[in-house]
Amino acid sequence: MGHIYNHVWIDIIARYKRMRGYNVYLPQGFDCHGLPTELRVEKELGVRRENRDEFLEKCKEWTDTAIKRMIDQFRAIGYSADWNYSYRTMDDSYKALVQKTLLIFYKKNLLYREKHPVIWCPKCETALAKAEVGYIEKEGKLYYIDLDVDGHKLTIATTRPEMMPSCVAVFVHPKDERYEKFVGKKAKLPIFDREVPIMADDAVDREFGTGVVYLCTFGDEQDIAWQKKYDLPVIESIDEKGNMTKAAGRYAGLSIEEARKKISEDLIEGGYIRKIEKFRHNVLSHTERGSCKTPIELLPMEQWFIRVRESISDIIEAAKEMNWYPEYMLQRLIDWSEAMDWDWIISRQRVFGTPIPFWICSCGEIIPADESELPVDPRGTRKKCPRCGKQATGEKDVCDCWVDSSVTPLIISRWDSDPGFFNRTYPSSLRPQGYEIIRTWAFYTIYRNLILTGRPCFKDLVINGMVSGPDRRKMSKSLGNIIEPEEPLKKYSADTIRQWAASGTLGDDYPFSWEECEHSQKFLTKFWNISRFIEMHLTDFDGKGPEKLNELDRWILSKLQNLIKKCTENLDRYIFNIPLEDIRTFVWHDLADNYLEMVKHRLYKPGIYGDDSKRSAQYTMKKVLETILKLLSPFTPHICDEIWENIFRDGYVTVAEWPELEEGLLDKEAEDLGEMAKEIIAEIRKYKSEKGIPLSSEIEHVRISADSKYMNKIKRIEEDIKGTGKIKNLEIVIGEKLRLDVL
Repeated sequence: MGHIYNHVWIDIIARYKRMRGYNVYLPQGFDCHGLPTELRVEKELGVRRENRDEFLEKCKEWTDTAIKRMIDQFRAIGYSADWNYSYRTMDDSYKALVQKTLLIFYKKNLLYREKHPVIWCPKCETALAKAEVGYIEKEGKLYYIDLDVDGHKLTIATTRPEMMPSCVAVFVHPKDERYEKFVGKKAKLPIFDREVPIMADDAVDREFGTGVVYLCTFGDEQDIAWQKKYDLPVIESIDEKGNMTKAAGRYAGLSIEEARKKISEDLIEGGYIRKIEKFRHNVLSHTERGSCKTPIELLPMEQWFIRVRESISDIIEAAKEMNWYPEYMLQRLIDWSEAMDWDWIISRQRVFGTPIPFWICSCGEIIPADESELPVDPRGTRKKCPRCGKQATGEKDVCDCWVDSSVTPLIISRWDSDPGFFNRTYPSSLRPQGYEIIRTWAFYTIYRNLILTGRPCFKDLVINGMVSGPDRRKMSKSLGNIIEPEEPLKKYSADTIRQWAASGTLGDDYPFSWEECEHSQKFLTKFWNISRFIEMHLTDFDGKGPEKLNELDRWILSKLQNLIKKCTENLDRYIFNIPLEDIRTFVWHDLADNYLEMVKHRLYKPGIYGDDSKRSAQYTMKKVLETILKLLSPFTPHICDEIWENIFRDGYVTVAEWPELEEGLLDKEAEDLGEMAKEIIAEIRKYKSEKGIPLSSEIEHVRISADSKYMNKIKRIEEDIKGTGKIKNLEIVIGEKLRLDVL
């Protein structure tokens, strides 16, 4: 339902802009690569990635099936994309452009390969970008372990005793008087019988545990910072599969969990553990895209990086030149940008992705692909090294999927193939997306396009929230609250689902609601019946307006102008819920409950009230219905086109011009008269209801008392009050205050 929610918003914008006269270019892209697809193929189809060719084919087949299903869903809701301009990140043309941008980044010295501690998921066996990880609160243990320092005990506190094999230093705070005497000495590690230096650094948290921490390469990002700052050795005790290496001695081959258990047991047996406390703490885990929730490791590995940190200020400035809806979402991007302390790791140790177009020689030479070769897959191939003459090996890694999707503005604007088209379509007018990928899709796209074009890539960004289940909790199979689009689409019309989606607010999470669907469906039924009623009374109408409009006709037309104004202002700001609700309120209450009831006497009894009075009502009904169909069509295009074709028979309302505000129809005095008529007629209806009198029955005599100011106004709507209220004799007399009596 998240896809439906997001794409209904996109479609409302596209339809609205077309009606406003814009030439709307709406290509639909499909982001194909990434861990979720590979994990699905491995789990559901049972094909291992080690069988590369078969695995790639199955990934493509699964993706084709998923795309077909998505297109069917999009068509079912009336999504009006330019399907002839669809694109997929797994297409050769797309991969060629991605690889071309990587070659450009390499020439600009913005793409580099280096051994560096990277965020690694041992379950998915791939490097991750910082944007793909997050903290998960877990129940753990805090181990207090005694180290020996010249016969004295120095106690560290750690949640990871299994990291001890890679300990290279112990740190205390320089102002912590408890440990001043230990600084500069060496601590002996229990079990491993190895000494490490004791050092002082301001980054130590004196309040955590004992105020003594050990640096293990690499337990966390602070370890990386200290290792670099003090040029300490690196010991790799955990491998890519999350098992202990030879550096762990007799614990080699154990999993991380097994090693934690065994090492802590041996420490207890040796008398080195002072105490163990239960401890709730945040564990950095693989939370995005793959959503495997596995705690990550920091492993020193050869990876490909794109330099980002040196461009942070430029990225922020480019983002500030764009319009963000809602505005506060810009701060999310700024906060993420300013917090970045690593470059972007773009290499992934997977299979289904855009190959990184380079060959690496044992002499250290990196050989980029020739642009004429693109798209190229260097995996399993060799190239002669221009430096040493040996055979260089093709890069095995593929790109992070955000490397693909961050060039969408270039793909759709034909950046590398059609300069004229590019100049007309870049920057993109609009980037619609969820808030959860501001730090990935938005950030990387703004950065990459800024480097490649020197310009901001969007004019506007519209940010939607996440869709939750009907119980307002995040949709999850384990909670049983997942709603697939096919389910509500079978029960309700597409226009019903579109109304649910349009009722969400910018940037906020939004639950799927069966109640909202019921309400929306009832509105469509009501609107259909209203339209049929109006159609029935237009059969003898020649389209010509009267010389003078009735007071109540001017009332509803003035309210209609205010509705046009508010809808236009809100849709220009990409606000959908307010105009939709305003339209529904106008149709249900102003039009159906009041206006149409107050003109029936003119429609059914022209002999009594005059042909001009009937013509005025017919002209007004037609104008109101035409306008409402236009205002409503971006939200509910199917029913609006059906009604338009049945009544007006001149094409589709969805390609008609958006209604313009007619200042001459704005009439505050008429609005006041109309509201007065509503109040008086409501009192008459209330009286009939209380007395058990049918609304269609005639009342013999009604007296309205009012002061001279109100009396003159009431006389202007006297005939409408009599006709609507079914009043035989209506008496209007002078009184101190407005009063209605049935005699």
